[in-house]
Amino acid sequence: MNQTTVIIILATVLLILVASLIFLAAKLGGDKIAASAAAKEAAERGVTLDDLFTVASDPSTSKNKLFSILRMFSTNFRLPPKKDGVAPDEAKEYLNFITALASHKNADAKLIAFMSNELKKKNPEYVREIEAYEQKGTLKSRS
Repeated sequence: MNQTTVIIILATVLLILVASLIFLAAKLGGDKIAASAAAKEAAERGVTLDDLFTVASDPSTSKNKLFSILRMFSTNFRLPPKKDGVAPDEAKEYLNFITALASHKNADAKLIAFMSNELKKKNPEYVREIEAYEQKGTLKSRS
């Protein structure tokens, strides 16, 4: 084959590949892409724990938005270190966010399990507290 034919075939394959990726992104991840964009935007403008708590407490927040704020929380926030094995008072705000997220009507078992795993990995000294506040939230959502 000559060089021009090979280039045309490669360009066609590349074009088909790009078109199928765009189609898959539009079909499968439109909401996830929007949630990721919202997460990046929020991180750039300096989101506070109170902002995340407000979104988690809003009953109209979607499951994708809950996942987005959970990722933001696990990426940008860390529970304050314990002093002599005791959690400081500031830790209560972080733990209340866990309860708010776990008690949300749109939080399913998959989201809660992801939250539990991520936060326990990043805050190993708070495993018991994370479990307790998560359980408190799931019990609150059932009532």
